[in-house]
Amino acid sequence: MPSQNVTSVEDLDLGVAERQAFGTVYGKPAKHETLTKLVKASTLRLPPHPNWTGDVTDWKADPYKDRNWQFQHHTLRWLNPLRWSALEGDEAAAEEWRRVAKSWGAKNIPAKKAPGLFAWKDMADGNRAIQLSLGAPLIRPEDDWYIPLLQYHLDWLMDEANIVKKNHALHQHSGLVVVAALLRDRRALNTAYDRMAKQFKSTFDAQGANDEGAVGYHEMNLKWWTQAWARIEAEGLKIPSFAAARLEAGSTALAQMVLPNGMLPQIGDTKRVPVSRGLGPHVEYVATQGKDGEAPTETAVAYERGYVVSRSGWGQERPLAAESHMILRFGHDVLSHSHQDRGGVHLYSRGRPWLSDSGYYSYQTGDATRNHFLSQDAHNIARLPEQVHSLRAEVELERFTATEAVHDAVVRDHGYQDVEMRRRVLYLTGPDCWIVWDETSDPTPIEQNWIVDIGVLSRRHDRGFELRSDDQTMNMTWLGTVPALSRHVAKEGDPHAWIATKWKTLEAATLLTALSSRTRKRSVVLIAPSAPQELAVIRSYVSTTGQLSAMLMRGPRVWSVQIEGEDVTIAEVERSWD
Repeated sequence: MPSQNVTSVEDLDLGVAERQAFGTVYGKPAKHETLTKLVKASTLRLPPHPNWTGDVTDWKADPYKDRNWQFQHHTLRWLNPLRWSALEGDEAAAEEWRRVAKSWGAKNIPAKKAPGLFAWKDMADGNRAIQLSLGAPLIRPEDDWYIPLLQYHLDWLMDEANIVKKNHALHQHSGLVVVAALLRDRRALNTAYDRMAKQFKSTFDAQGANDEGAVGYHEMNLKWWTQAWARIEAEGLKIPSFAAARLEAGSTALAQMVLPNGMLPQIGDTKRVPVSRGLGPHVEYVATQGKDGEAPTETAVAYERGYVVSRSGWGQERPLAAESHMILRFGHDVLSHSHQDRGGVHLYSRGRPWLSDSGYYSYQTGDATRNHFLSQDAHNIARLPEQVHSLRAEVELERFTATEAVHDAVVRDHGYQDVEMRRRVLYLTGPDCWIVWDETSDPTPIEQNWIVDIGVLSRRHDRGFELRSDDQTMNMTWLGTVPALSRHVAKEGDPHAWIATKWKTLEAATLLTALSSRTRKRSVVLIAPSAPQELAVIRSYVSTTGQLSAMLMRGPRVWSVQIEGEDVTIAEVERSWD
């Protein structure tokens, strides 16, 4: 594809409009005729927002006072159904497509005169460049506004000063790929390729972990980058070998993080939805509950970008959905789609999440509800309420070991200047239970937050709480000195104890709090599912020096547990009291 000066529609590479017409907002919608009728009737459907009827070429429109709606409006993604209808012979759809595209250029170029805030912001530019490029077959010789409109987008996207970060930058690079190919600009195409190769090395590391601090965005980045590299291949270039390897590793990492029932854990800005299929054999395995694909091999792994993932197995000895699963967050404050959840624990067992995340509410900057769901209050973390804390400080993974008997991880919150704060999470594979151990270097109150999942009832007992869902129970039993325990149920007007399952959708849950006394340095809780039989704590002791001794029984099996510093000894013993 030699570089050449494109001055007319005849000079364009119109094949681009066919080979690049793929992806969720560029492929042919299942109901494109219906969506075309809506746009012709001046109605925009931009999920998750309600339909809006008005002047679709009012480029200052903001009917819901929502940044996401404005962003979608300026991407012109809602023109996609019109384009497909026009390609099938609907001339009115073609005319409307041209009218809107021409209006957008007339009102928003040059960028400094754009009346709306999102015309050239938050990757709207890259998305729009693709939509405009794919409409090339609808352009007539007399449409002399079209090529300058494309060229402005190309020049804008070529300017490094206009390129943002992370997945937003990826969409800009993708837009540059498509508009450069249409305009037969080899230099711009190579620039997009080089930028993508450079960015991908930071987007997914060698372990396959994404850089945005949210499992939902890990999944979306796998999809977006797979599509982006497919755009590169469609223009005759090859995917770098390291990129293919990291996409494969990213698929495995996603499979590790997905809950055993196939749902995404709500870490960071993540909706409560099933994991997508078609993202590699390991993801396919969890998405289909083992019917397709293949299981990963590891049952415990630490990803340097902030996830320790531990599970009981991959469905070999019990149904996959019945396996136990834990995620412990750590790392730096990445300021992307992550929340203040570092040090937080997510626990799943026997078919459902029990202690989960509060989810995400919206992207609306400054919204009080959004701010709550970002905060530490909305996550299963431990805090020191009488100590000054820096939210920007690292939560460091100090140690991680995994054996057949125990998965053991320790994180330290460096946000406290005057005291050291550590959280240790142990999964004991035989008894199928967790010990969450919070400890400070000096006596100070420790407050543990526990968000009980939707539909789970909680009841106090003498040393903690019993959680119940249908015929299943999970017990939380504090070992050693029992802290002050409290329960808070969701109430209208109070953001605590609600879980946001998707965009601006709240469901009632429960918040449990454990607060230790000023004279204590640790708070230790054992958390165990009741199946196949209830786990009983026959005896336990936590010494003032931090040694733990316990005897646990589940059905006919009994274990002796000894924890002293880094050393953990778990031995199954014979019952001697039958």
